[in-house]
Amino acid sequence: MIELNNEEDVTIYELPNEEDYGEVNYELYELSNNESYILSNEKVDYKLPIEEVDDKISNDCEMSNEIQSNSEMLNNGLFEEEEELFEEEPFNKESFEELFDNNEYFSEDELSDDYEEFNFNIKDGLCSDNDNDSEVQSKEISDKIVDKALNSEQMPHTDGEFAPYFKNVTEALMFCWIQKHNISTRAYDELVDIINHPKFKSEDVVTNIRRFRKFRQRLPLLLIKSRKVHISNKKTPSTSREIKDIYYLSITDIIWHSLNNPSLFGQMYFGPGKIVEKNIELWHGDLWKESPRFGCAFTQINGKIYNCGDFVVYKETVSKIGRILAIVEMHGELKIIIQRVLRFDELPKNLQSNDRRKRSHIEVWLLDREIENAVITIELQKIIKHITITILYNDDAINKLSSIIIREILYKYQGHLKLRSIMYSYRHPSEFAPLDPLKEPVTQLPVYKLYIDMYYDDFGTFRSVYHSLGGVYIQIGNMSFKERKKLKNHFVLGFVPFGGCFEEFIEPFISEMKKLENGIIMNIQGNACLVIASLGDVTADLPQGNDIVGVKRHGANKGCRTCNATKDSFTSNNLDLRSISRYHHQTDEQFKEIFAASTITERKEIATRYGLCLQPTIIDQLRWERHLQSPQDIYHVTAGKVLRFLKITIDALLPEGKTKFTLYWKSFEYPKTWQKLPNPISHIDSFMMSDCLRLAMMLPFILNRFLKYKHFKQSEIEKFQARTGVSRGDLAVKLWLKCWILMAKTMTMVFKHSFTEDDYIKLQECLDNERTLFSRAFKDFENLPNLHVNYHLAQHARNYATLLNTGVGIKEMVHKIFKNIVLRTNRKNIELDLLKRYNTLFAMRHLFDGGVDSRFSFTNNSFKVLLHHLKQLLDDWFIIEKPEEDTSEARRISNIYLKKPISRRKAEENLPNDFTFRKELSLAYQDMGYETVFFENPCQHYELACSVDDDGINMQYRLHVGDAVAIFSKEGKSFAIIRSIFSHEKNGQHFAFIAINRFEITNLMKLGCPVYRLQDTRQICSMSVVDTSSTVHFVHCCHDDECNSDEHDFGNNLYMRNIYFFKAI
Repeated sequence: MIELNNEEDVTIYELPNEEDYGEVNYELYELSNNESYILSNEKVDYKLPIEEVDDKISNDCEMSNEIQSNSEMLNNGLFEEEEELFEEEPFNKESFEELFDNNEYFSEDELSDDYEEFNFNIKDGLCSDNDNDSEVQSKEISDKIVDKALNSEQMPHTDGEFAPYFKNVTEALMFCWIQKHNISTRAYDELVDIINHPKFKSEDVVTNIRRFRKFRQRLPLLLIKSRKVHISNKKTPSTSREIKDIYYLSITDIIWHSLNNPSLFGQMYFGPGKIVEKNIELWHGDLWKESPRFGCAFTQINGKIYNCGDFVVYKETVSKIGRILAIVEMHGELKIIIQRVLRFDELPKNLQSNDRRKRSHIEVWLLDREIENAVITIELQKIIKHITITILYNDDAINKLSSIIIREILYKYQGHLKLRSIMYSYRHPSEFAPLDPLKEPVTQLPVYKLYIDMYYDDFGTFRSVYHSLGGVYIQIGNMSFKERKKLKNHFVLGFVPFGGCFEEFIEPFISEMKKLENGIIMNIQGNACLVIASLGDVTADLPQGNDIVGVKRHGANKGCRTCNATKDSFTSNNLDLRSISRYHHQTDEQFKEIFAASTITERKEIATRYGLCLQPTIIDQLRWERHLQSPQDIYHVTAGKVLRFLKITIDALLPEGKTKFTLYWKSFEYPKTWQKLPNPISHIDSFMMSDCLRLAMMLPFILNRFLKYKHFKQSEIEKFQARTGVSRGDLAVKLWLKCWILMAKTMTMVFKHSFTEDDYIKLQECLDNERTLFSRAFKDFENLPNLHVNYHLAQHARNYATLLNTGVGIKEMVHKIFKNIVLRTNRKNIELDLLKRYNTLFAMRHLFDGGVDSRFSFTNNSFKVLLHHLKQLLDDWFIIEKPEEDTSEARRISNIYLKKPISRRKAEENLPNDFTFRKELSLAYQDMGYETVFFENPCQHYELACSVDDDGINMQYRLHVGDAVAIFSKEGKSFAIIRSIFSHEKNGQHFAFIAINRFEITNLMKLGCPVYRLQDTRQICSMSVVDTSSTVHFVHCCHDDECNSDEHDFGNNLYMRNIYFFKAI
């Protein structure tokens, strides 16, 4: 059945079988010709009396106000930031009225009925803030009754002891229970789902909930351990204890359960790094390829073993010297990546000094990998032999060596070739993280190398009281990016208590990781295997990331954890980055110098000079490169830049400019799947990271529609002109707009899902251009740490394949899970309560996935069966997230529900049911493989079409009338606007169609985006032609004399394709 979402009436369309009542499920089925898709009527599994149908319809469409599924959060790309900079204000009615007034943009299907009714009242003037206006309106318009009891004629005719209010005692009790505990729609649906289960028995119901709490210990729980730590009295109240228990999980236990979970184990990759056209996964990045702890450590050629990091003689046209950077897989075969080594006669002529000539018989020079053709890929057969070469990181050892040495590296700086000391280069992973040779009989066992990604961040436990916890999470990098995005694949180590020390908390993890680095024999899937786990990267926000590495924070003179740039030169264009970068071996020597100082004052002076803490962190006990494996997070960095520039822009506007900004911001054509953005003028301090990123995608187009010289404060625009050297006011406005375009373009590149070699070059260009322009144009961006990070992001992208692989967007969402749990605890021992709750969820997830329980010799698969019977209860639970479909290839829509019917009269105003329409519909049927069509049945038009999964529960895609979409066609992929969504019945089957107007590309560009022309020719086609893998957004090319803030002049048929539009998560 279909619901007409108008204000009063609900029309029920009976199914062919009038004894059952359910929703018409429009599902697409692929026919034998592999081209056509049809819709069929499918009844739901349960039956409802006719008087309950209306209730069921509204319940099916209602979104719970209390519980939002994590799977939906992922689909919408939402995440939450809990720092003060992005703290969300508490919700109340007054802030709601101010934030969401009736002129602001809303997506109709995102609103509940209550919100719609509230906005309707505001529109009618019932919630006006002006008392005088209210008095005038009250005289002209009578108050509207919005809630009242049914009259006697409307009351149901029932018998029983609770008549006429309820039919029976069951209804009465359930109603009382719902009202007492404010039960949400989702929770009630899940309860009904359980009660209607065929094996549910009321006599089996446990009457005491405390027994359920004891049931959790029957599950395959992880061991929760505790230890004492010191609590700082500088952060906590005076009544706090100096020593407190902390609680943590074992990384070894987490690894064992993960490898013995068939669902997880089957999703993991163990093997060499791969060379592919588009780099997506961690094993496509340089770190995995080169490290023997993750990729391939050695290979055998002609009976000889060659290890990563070895120097060899290889054959090109002639014999050359090179270093094996990595042993990789390419097109299913092993290849070797070589870094070139130069002899004296291969150096540039201007660098062939007499001193180097004298040393040339025992010295060669390494070619920096950033130089073109410095790194090549060769066949294994091109390797000729080993050659012994020593890299001289310490000049003191030169007299002790008799082999060939390298002590300089050739690199390019500002277009010129130069030589620098080899001390200023990263060591190869085979040097700082060697893999110890395996001994018999261990070498006969299967070996699994695990990449461990650790994340640490504080989050506010309560909204009204400052009490933070430090969440420590890990992920296994052997999973694909698609799997690591899921909340259930973020594993919790524990929580650093308020006032506690991270160093003390992480000690047990470090002790276990030392053992795992050497390898532990585990029983995996019934077989003895050697498991080696190593730290791949550590992520955090800017301040805490510095703490983990042992570098002073960004307020210090040298506060970057990746380089030694001083804070007054963070955004300088003259940084020789290779010569000032921080390198692990140099930092070790600096820490030794600090430790050797005789007094604390001297130690602090040396530490300040180097920008280091007084001692290295405990994580340095592991085999890792502290500066290479602690990448900056793009979410914190980018959102911080956007928010700062947004505040600068708003502060620079006059009141008239702010009014215009608000007007055009409200009326802008945002994607209809987005939730409402807060008002940037009045609620900028409540912006979260997601709000910043989304608004930055649209601001170039919003500002372009109204921004003029007259909208700026004279002092601000003159300051801007003085810094940029622009004399004309109109050109200064265009340059300001260009800044927003450049920020949006750079943001799009930073959040790119995959990278080719050309993309890495484009990324570096965007980052350099943004840093140069913003540091010159705005005083607040000069030497800004967030902008300085632009120097390092391109290197991080190459090391980890993409910047999303080390982003913390999803990790920030994990905080929300635990914040919601806090509300249901007694708040006496929050750290333990949260960890026990997570431990229970982890154990349940293990059972649902068919994992092995170490206490028994069998696996219970009954939990898997529950997934098929209790869809309402289980399908939106984050521990049972279903795998997402691969978006790398084009996908067609299937399994469709059509919603929000439109009246026939209104529909025919836009799409008349005339001869032309019937001809176009006939052609659409012919494209689907049908030769003859009869039009005895009218079409039903809708506002919305939803594509759901095969179970009919989880929404995968949604189309609105007016959406821009990508379309499959014989000529390839094209773009179109949906003008109408409708169904047509043929031979008892329902077919879904869309009426579209296609876009035609022009040779014009505007705001850096390609301009398209919307064709007048209408086309009707099957809904299956829509490509759901493409994310597209088109913006109307408005002109001052044609469009206004309220509506567009569609006589102008030019549109810009928003290339800055992307899905951040």
